[in-house]
Amino acid sequence: MARGGVLVYEPYLAALADMFYPERCVGCGRRSSDVLCLDCFEALPRVGSPACGRCGLPTAFATFVCEACKNVDFGFESARAPLRYEGVGKEVVHALKYRGYKKIVPRLATPLMLQALGDVRIDAVVPVPLHRSRLRKRGFNQAELLARGVAAEINAPVSDTLKAVRSTRDQVELSAAQRRANVSGAYTASALLRGQVLLIDDVFTTGATMSACASALIRAGAQEVHALSLCRTV
Repeated sequence: MARGGVLVYEPYLAALADMFYPERCVGCGRRSSDVLCLDCFEALPRVGSPACGRCGLPTAFATFVCEACKNVDFGFESARAPLRYEGVGKEVVHALKYRGYKKIVPRLATPLMLQALGDVRIDAVVPVPLHRSRLRKRGFNQAELLARGVAAEINAPVSDTLKAVRSTRDQVELSAAQRRANVSGAYTASALLRGQVLLIDDVFTTGATMSACASALIRAGAQEVHALSLCRTV
């Protein structure tokens, strides 16, 4: 087709691009052969090492307890995350959490989270639960999707014993102390657990939610709880 003497190939080029690159990168929105294009994959804000052995915060040198967490009581034994909650990492979480782009889990999130987990023996995997009102609104629990992806790879069962027994405020605008108060008593375990438990969430911020959930799991009989999230704030 010609327009003003110039052939117009755009529709055909677009159709050809869709054939070979049927998806769009969740980081930049350009056509891509996977959930992230190569540029955005290379731009993933990795936590890296060294990091605090207790809370997973990047540190100048390897340490089990860092300045940020030495005076904080956590219910979990350790916390890990492969990505920082910024840039492309934040876009990945938002695509999963708010747009329901579930392909992110097997294609990107699970491999990254397994790398961060390392060689830890796990007896059960437990997702951080959503309160039923929030679950109805969203339609799915992103932490459960992540938990099932990780559990399948490490050959561990997924337990739904953890329940959100009351609705909590959105934590975004809250301080660390307010976050801890907000989630205090919000979770309970409905069945006994044994051994080492892996607790899964999408984002680790202050650790308040993970800690409240871990404490509930310890009360239910878990020997240790290790926290693993896709991203963490730094």
